[in-house]
Amino acid sequence: MSAISSNAAAPPYLAPWRRILRAVALFGHFLAGLLILLVLPLAGRRAGRLAAWWYRRFLRLMGIRLRINGIPPATGALGVANHVSWLDIIVLGSLVDAAFVSKTEVGDWPLVGRFARHTGTVFLPRGAYRTGEAGERLHEAMAEGRCVVLFPEATTNADLAPSRFHGRLFAPAIDGGYPVQPIAVHYLPPADSTETGHHPYVPWVGDADLVSHFLTLFRLEGLEVTVTFCEPHPGDGRDRRGLAEDSRRAIVAALEGSPEKPAA
Repeated sequence: MSAISSNAAAPPYLAPWRRILRAVALFGHFLAGLLILLVLPLAGRRAGRLAAWWYRRFLRLMGIRLRINGIPPATGALGVANHVSWLDIIVLGSLVDAAFVSKTEVGDWPLVGRFARHTGTVFLPRGAYRTGEAGERLHEAMAEGRCVVLFPEATTNADLAPSRFHGRLFAPAIDGGYPVQPIAVHYLPPADSTETGHHPYVPWVGDADLVSHFLTLFRLEGLEVTVTFCEPHPGDGRDRRGLAEDSRRAIVAALEGSPEKPAA
């Protein structure tokens, strides 16, 4: 699967001199991130706020603008989102002080992986979604009052409509009676593009390399992202498959209602 649609027209790129300015600003921001990492172990619950500031500043420097609809998840809740790119964690992490559920490899990402480790991310090895280990760790986090955000597709997807949600990941919310809030993330295509769905350069799928994908996004003038926090579903008294499908349908409805182009 290709990371970029073969039919995608070239989007607006930054002029070379603006790329230099962005590179210098990002270099300074990465240095600030290294300094933040020194204090994160001592920050306690404030670590999430520090990471959120770094994420927000990173998005701003990359020219990524967010449109927010709805109210983010409360504490002691399970947020479930469609999964398009590595950017999802940064976008949602800038908006929600949450413990994410990610594959173990995310912990090895530069800076973002370290932030994730210090802000309570639950790392699961491949195949752990099929065991009781995932459920136990998610239940512990929500019992402590944390908001937990996961991607129930368990993989990235370039299509606008998310693929099947894995019902077993909803078991901790059902067992603990925690609300489940669907979250729809839509990366709008360029205003002058004939593309529909997500921006063709954003999906990070297949064998796409992280560094190469980052450099592609770095060259873009900017991106616009719509994040819709849907109405939460009560977790108690539900079956896993039904709750997973209801959450998926809510995200599909929000994505279909999301604007297909950025505002002029």
